[in-house]
Amino acid sequence: MIAQPNESPRLEERIRLEPDGRVTVFSGKVEFGQGIRTAFAKIVAAGLGITVDRVTVVLGDTAQVPYDRGTFGSRSIAQDGEILRRAAALARRLIAEGRPLEGPIPEDVPVGPPAPDAGPRRVEAPEIVTGRARFVADARLPGMLRGAIARPPVRGARPAAVDDRAARAMAGVVAVVRDGDLIGVVAKRQAQAVAAAQALEIEWTVPPAADLDTVSIPINEDAATLAALAGAATRVAATYAMPYISNAPIGPSAAVADVRTDEATVYAGTQRPFGLRDELAAVLGLPVDAVRVIPLMPSGTYGRNSLGDVAVEAARLSKACGRPILLQWSREEEFAHGPARPACALDIEAGTDADGRFVAWRYDEHTNAHGYGGTLDPRQAAFTSGRNAVPPYVVPHLAVTLHIEPSPLRTASFRSLAAAENVFAIESVVDEIAAARGEDPLELRLRNTRDPRLRAVLEAVAERSEWRERPRGDGRGLGLACTLYAHGTYIAQVAEVTVAPNGRVRLGRFWCAIDPGRVIDPNGVRNQCEGAIVQSASWTLLEELKQRDGRVATTGWDTYPIATFRDVPSEIDIELMGAPGEPPTGVGEPPGVPVAAAIANAVFAACGARVRELPITADRVRAARR
Repeated sequence: MIAQPNESPRLEERIRLEPDGRVTVFSGKVEFGQGIRTAFAKIVAAGLGITVDRVTVVLGDTAQVPYDRGTFGSRSIAQDGEILRRAAALARRLIAEGRPLEGPIPEDVPVGPPAPDAGPRRVEAPEIVTGRARFVADARLPGMLRGAIARPPVRGARPAAVDDRAARAMAGVVAVVRDGDLIGVVAKRQAQAVAAAQALEIEWTVPPAADLDTVSIPINEDAATLAALAGAATRVAATYAMPYISNAPIGPSAAVADVRTDEATVYAGTQRPFGLRDELAAVLGLPVDAVRVIPLMPSGTYGRNSLGDVAVEAARLSKACGRPILLQWSREEEFAHGPARPACALDIEAGTDADGRFVAWRYDEHTNAHGYGGTLDPRQAAFTSGRNAVPPYVVPHLAVTLHIEPSPLRTASFRSLAAAENVFAIESVVDEIAAARGEDPLELRLRNTRDPRLRAVLEAVAERSEWRERPRGDGRGLGLACTLYAHGTYIAQVAEVTVAPNGRVRLGRFWCAIDPGRVIDPNGVRNQCEGAIVQSASWTLLEELKQRDGRVATTGWDTYPIATFRDVPSEIDIELMGAPGEPPTGVGEPPGVPVAAAIANAVFAACGARVRELPITADRVRAARR
């Protein structure tokens, strides 16, 4: 096992030639639906000149793969994909020379041109379609018991007294576990464990709310910004807002832990296997090398599984009772105790000269901590909570400040971190300026960018959507939005909506042009785009986690609607504009980033209602019309 980071990747850690001629590939990244297992298999198969069916990809198992920080940020192909590309080229040369597959992988190893897309669309698809795929909650170990946790009413509440007599007397109960502030039940069956946890009589103490200060972090400073705004020919100021939303995985979190005296094995749906391994080792008092984390497919993640809460809880129960434990959260637990995407209030002011060129831009982003560690380190916070806060346009005077506000809820990473919220505000105000000037929003954007790749995706999506020719008005409208995502992916989108007289918004067609650099698996890119667009449309039109003073009221799908077939676009058109000469820049997160702004701008085009707060409900549309 490779226990610590290795800055110089080695071939023997990445590719192994098996006796039967098959090839095994190793990566610390994790597959949770984004298609990297398929992409890695295709990269290595192309580099070795073999078929994809001869390649097996091992992902995330801390006992087998090289150290990796985690699977997030749309960086899997850009990072490990490039390492495997060089590794395959080196391996092919060493095989031809009759030499063992070992040694450092040079940065400058010669690689051939990308092979044409070949092989299966998704190597794991047959298992998923036939129901044979193994998700976390499917793991079974000999002697395994079930666990349940007694949850506090609000975040930070601590147990002052516990009466467990009724719970211990219930059928199937093996143990009631008290480990610090964790109170749990272990039973033979799931229903028995849940019922016993509910039977515990616990007196909770709720500490007074911490008096936390807002932390303000300048991202871009320019003392001349306010004066330049004062002299702008066209000037727009507005505040945009997004609520807390849930990660809302289709299958709630689960983990299986088998903790023994001197070692532990944990099956988890984690995006950070090595980070979770280190956390478990610290909690269990074991050496890092004695803990093995084996990732299995979770049923939904999007940043939620950067946190190891359920796995750590399962491990604590297992250590206490000396048996393997399956801990499965309930739907209510996932809503009330899982991490939420932070809420935000986005104050923005922008101005142009008489020719429609930006002269100044002031932006104050008020949000909660987006990183999974809740870090307030200025550089890290600017990278996570401040992601994409700087507009992709030419602006002579720019002042951007990030304000990290305390939150009563658990907040953590969510797909694209803060990029979706920032681009919602940025691309909405651009549209408002175009409306104030009485000009086409596309022309305003093109006038204010010098980046040829951003111009290219804008012009491509305009052509695909027939932006200039398609009729508007009478309840039907088109909305445009674009961005250059943090890691270098260019994307532009057009949404078509119909707004009913009662204010209800229905999505029509949706167009997307994306340039993610070199493309490994075109079908995988399209899948990622379609999924991200649908998910973003859901939170734009429907989703809001209801809470008051840290007490979450949302308990199930009846109070937290997500998009169904009737809510998604009638058609999604993807134009893939890969740049073969450029490095891959990722597609897991970027396609979801401009969606909210594109839909909000389309609503304005359809009925004149400028909705600045999500979700875009019928009530908000009606209010904005007045």
